[in-house]
Amino acid sequence: MRKILLVAAAVVMVLAAVTSALTWADPTKKAIAGLTPEQVRWFTPPYYKDGRQRAQLFGDSNQGGAWIDRVKIPAGGRVLAHTHPHDELVTVIEGTWYLGEGERFDSAKLKGYPVGSFIVIPAGVPHFVAAKDGAVIVQLSGTGKFGTDYLEK
Repeated sequence: MRKILLVAAAVVMVLAAVTSALTWADPTKKAIAGLTPEQVRWFTPPYYKDGRQRAQLFGDSNQGGAWIDRVKIPAGGRVLAHTHPHDELVTVIEGTWYLGEGERFDSAKLKGYPVGSFIVIPAGVPHFVAAKDGAVIVQLSGTGKFGTDYLEK
């Protein structure tokens, strides 16, 4: 019985030491942080009603500051005309992302951007998107709280 108590006490002491080291670690110490594709955590925000998913990679687009998110659009998905209060920087990660400019969705105005494309959509410019050829993943970057003002319902 005494051995069990000694082992339990040792385990508690080790856990306390590790917890203390993590709690009191130097917060200014820099370290590399990375994610593999399998570690990206996808979720469906309550404002996505069309099958899209989002992943926050850096910062928090809901809070402001610098941030980087990814968005998955299912095959055949489209997002009606809208604007954003801040510039939207977009990199196509997977698939072909179709983008059009205007206040109403118009498939004739869609231009395809293949994997590796980079697009800047200035704040306030009305635009719409589609995933015509299959599912698409885009990476969005920005500063400030992300917001979308839909021009079409």
